[in-house]
Amino acid sequence: MEVKRGAQTLRSILKQPETWESTIAEVKSKKEEILTLFRGAEQVLFTGCGSNYYMSLSAAFHLQFLCAIRARGVPASEIVLFEEGAFSPHVSTLVVALCRSGETTEVKEALKKVKLRPECKTLYIGCSPESSVAHLCDCAIGLADAQEKSVVTTESFTAMLLAVQIIAGWLSGMAKEKQNEYDDTLLSLPETGRRIIRTFHQDIQSFPVHAYSQFVFLGSGPFYGIANESMLKMKEMALVPSDAFHALEFRHGPKSILDKDVLVTLFFSDTGFRYERQLLSEIKALGGSTVSICDRADSTVRGESDYLFETRSNIPEYARSVLYVPITQLLAFYKAMSKNIDVDTPRNLSYYVTI
Repeated sequence: MEVKRGAQTLRSILKQPETWESTIAEVKSKKEEILTLFRGAEQVLFTGCGSNYYMSLSAAFHLQFLCAIRARGVPASEIVLFEEGAFSPHVSTLVVALCRSGETTEVKEALKKVKLRPECKTLYIGCSPESSVAHLCDCAIGLADAQEKSVVTTESFTAMLLAVQIIAGWLSGMAKEKQNEYDDTLLSLPETGRRIIRTFHQDIQSFPVHAYSQFVFLGSGPFYGIANESMLKMKEMALVPSDAFHALEFRHGPKSILDKDVLVTLFFSDTGFRYERQLLSEIKALGGSTVSICDRADSTVRGESDYLFETRSNIPEYARSVLYVPITQLLAFYKAMSKNIDVDTPRNLSYYVTI
């Protein structure tokens, strides 16, 4: 398919593996400064807005899962409006501000409140090292190569999430051998990502995404945050109804929407594979269409999936999220293309929000 509209956004989606390489180098260059900031933190609070809030959900899971450090993701606006509900008094807290532009109003206002709390330290992860948010923080990781020109967040999302995954590996307390293995896994992501994007981009261009009017994204554990981000991408790019849920929560009410016009994308985990496979069969039986994204499918998943994206990366589930995100970004992009929408100039959106 010839692409003219949205060329800038598509370019950002396709070049993500190159951005991951520079992300790994940039984060590693600040290792000691970052580790010093985390020392003594009893809990970590990730915050941001929009895509960066959904990133905070994934980031918090990765940190708590790998490091046994209390972590949660909170919208920056909740800190601004309900500060005391976000913090535990007298608990040493590291607040990690996730903000692509470094200029979003709610993030700046949240950090001004955080700076008045003596129990808090602050870290910026974003694409603008000289931004207002970066200057409000004790330490800044500026991933300038990930700062896409497109309004819709794509490569910056995966790059910033990868930065958190690298940090979580350092803090995990793994044995030396396991630490080296984890580092090698992260180093392999760019090359694996190139293969996945190259393989699936061609498939997605011929995907009948035009046939569906409503989209659902399901993910648990490390994949709940990216399910939400996928939902947001479909709304922002294609302007269609989309929802996201923890995978097994879909049974508890949301399944009522299923019919032939609803496409359900399920991010399979290794831990929950048996339960998610059963859910996939239920969705098919109720009349929904299904997309399965997994590392390796079995015969049931192959049989029950209308569309299957099998990455075959052999990468552990807690390090795999960034490989899955480009797939749903491309689905949203080509749904927008089918509606003749130029995603480089999305409706009602700007590069960042100022109030």
